[in-house]
Amino acid sequence: MKTAHIILALALTATATAVLAHGSDKPRHGGVTQVSGEMVIELVRSADGLDVYVVEEDQPVPAAGLDGRVTVIAAGAKQVTPLVSAEDNHLRAPGLAVSGGGKVIVALTVKATGAKAFGTFDVQ
Repeated sequence: MKTAHIILALALTATATAVLAHGSDKPRHGGVTQVSGEMVIELVRSADGLDVYVVEEDQPVPAAGLDGRVTVIAAGAKQVTPLVSAEDNHLRAPGLAVSGGGKVIVALTVKATGAKAFGTFDVQ
């Protein structure tokens, strides 16, 4: 029985360490976040569109090195809009309005490696 407790304690310690190793998933710009692999994707709704911020291990991921698109599914309709690079780790979908009750899917591709990251957000 003691062996099982030791194994469980080691597993929980390893899990907690792994979660902390990738940095914080707390929103930095007032939005909501999703973790995809090593990246944290933050979605922010604004009056003039959607904003996406990307960090990896608490470091900004340069938007110029990413390709991305946003898919909005609401009221039975689907709309796909490309993301455009803004400054630093900021990408935008200008003019894209998202009403409550929909779903937003952010798809990112790292240009240099082809690595992909996805975030799915329920919009209230």
